[in-house]
Amino acid sequence: MNKHYLSKVTNDHDRRASQRYRCKAVIRLLYKHSARRPIASCRAVMVDVSQAGALLATTLSDVPDSFYIVIGNFEYSIGCVVVRKDGGKMAVEFIKEQPRRLIEAFAMLSFPMAPLFSMSDLLKNRMTQAAP
Repeated sequence: MNKHYLSKVTNDHDRRASQRYRCKAVIRLLYKHSARRPIASCRAVMVDVSQAGALLATTLSDVPDSFYIVIGNFEYSIGCVVVRKDGGKMAVEFIKEQPRRLIEAFAMLSFPMAPLFSMSDLLKNRMTQAAP
């Protein structure tokens, strides 16, 4: 295969299909835990997000490799699969690509707890402000 001089500047493996946004949003993770306690939940912080995945920070080490991110009062859920764990952070891939409007709402949050309260307020920008 014959490559031209620009191939040295670009790395195909570093390209992302969708834009990644920095954010700070408190979210709820919902997952199957054990026979005694079939469903468990915990909070995590979404550090960055794209339409295809996110980087989450959590203090719990027993979060399984697949779970749901739940937004609002169980109004919306996103199926996730962990692709990498590094200390207290984990990179997740969404099972289904998410709407751009939702991802942009996370990027513009001014109140990090908003995703725990209301999905409609999050999308209507009632609890958001323009990013600086």
